[in-house]
Amino acid sequence: MRDILLSIQYASIVGLFIECWIIFHRLKNAPLSYLFLSCLAILVNNIGYLFQLLSTTQETYITALRFSYGGRVWITLFLFLFTIELCKIKFSKFFRNILVLAHIFIYLSILTLTKNNLYYTWTKFSAQNIFPQMSHGNGIVHHIFMVLQFFYIAIGFKWLFTAWRKEKNRTTKKCFMAVIVSLFIEFLFFTVQMLKIFEITKIYDVTIFGYIISAVVMFVAFFRYDLLGARETARDFIIDHLSEGIIAVDKNQDIQYCNKTAMEIFPNIESESASVMQKIKGAILDGSSVSANNRVYTAEENDLIRDNKNFGKLYVLVDTTESFEHFKKEKYNLQRELRIDPMTGLYNRNGMEHFSKILYEEALQNGKALFACICDMNGLKYINDNFGHKEGDRAIIKLSQIIKEAADKDDMAFRIGGDEFLIIGLKDNVDGAANEFRAKAEKAIAAANQELNLPYKVDMSYGPLAKKITGSPNEFSDLLKRSDTLMYEMKKNRDEHRRQSDE
Repeated sequence: MRDILLSIQYASIVGLFIECWIIFHRLKNAPLSYLFLSCLAILVNNIGYLFQLLSTTQETYITALRFSYGGRVWITLFLFLFTIELCKIKFSKFFRNILVLAHIFIYLSILTLTKNNLYYTWTKFSAQNIFPQMSHGNGIVHHIFMVLQFFYIAIGFKWLFTAWRKEKNRTTKKCFMAVIVSLFIEFLFFTVQMLKIFEITKIYDVTIFGYIISAVVMFVAFFRYDLLGARETARDFIIDHLSEGIIAVDKNQDIQYCNKTAMEIFPNIESESASVMQKIKGAILDGSSVSANNRVYTAEENDLIRDNKNFGKLYVLVDTTESFEHFKKEKYNLQRELRIDPMTGLYNRNGMEHFSKILYEEALQNGKALFACICDMNGLKYINDNFGHKEGDRAIIKLSQIIKEAADKDDMAFRIGGDEFLIIGLKDNVDGAANEFRAKAEKAIAAANQELNLPYKVDMSYGPLAKKITGSPNEFSDLLKRSDTLMYEMKKNRDEHRRQSDE
């Protein structure tokens, strides 16, 4: 009998070691992490119990007992946490920490059992049977430990049966059933050992049988029903590495799953799930995009339906950064084309209407003067009639270059008609702006005509002025009217001067 029971003990250790090895190499998610820890705890317990069976003195027996409880204290807790993750139960992190601290306290009471009566009130060692035994009285911590284990088992079975009943997928239901059967076997042998129903329980801990049979059932589940989720793990791996963000919510709009990309887009998705979902839904309703980490995502909403039953919503965040940047560039180019005069390269009337508002508001906000100067080409009809429209276009292009030279660097020049131009800019010096422009314009006109040496003169009339902006009604249009009046006065004076010269 002794050799048989020792062989069983050795077999359980080897079997648990193999089980731990398999789970460790497939460790991909929280349920498997806790399952691995529970197997590791059982392995430590069985090794420690083997040392108890081989003990010859009370001192070595207690040392082996302490080692054994280094695993036994944690077995049911880790299986309980495994069940929580497997059934996707919402369980407060605070309460998890409380349970961990409780088990640490239990183990500390075992480590010091020779110095207090918290776990055992008394002990009596005997080596008369085929295995050494240590009779004992149960202390308060021992009772607490037993109550905790029954609590874990009762609640765990309730969650497992509920999950099994609700699950529609046949393979997944078999997975749940395998876990239920495995845990029931451990519970059955645990109960038999506690109640000392059979004679063997007085000399040997039969929960070891429960661990062995449970391990066999788990092995079957591993390879036949994919308990370790090889298929699910592969699917999660693929989903996690998609460039799209994936978020699944239930009917209550609670987030049940999000992949790695979604967590990168919304690092606060777990703590601020409501605001994240509101942002996504708002983007869908508005037809706008979601920006994060210098990327642009377009949100899509789909119903989660299986077997004609709606389980919630699936939100997909598609990375459209390249398309968005291309669209922005195309839009910018289109807007620029619509605002640019193709002949001269200056802004056209559309550009004037757009930028004049911006410059006006900037002058008003910063307390600056707004400079305006309408320019009109002199003698374009004469050039067209005598040298052709092609030469007239050439003269217009040259005049646009003169205007750009006469304008300050920060001024904006527009072609607002066939031979009519406008310059707008912000100025600090109201009084000197007009005279400064006149000097630069006359210098540029003279230099251009000397360089070109054409049979006609490229010339213009202009009306420069600057005004401190106050925000009064029609202020900008009145400024242009005054500039236009000044320009016509200059043109009239030049025409009068020309007639007098001809006489």
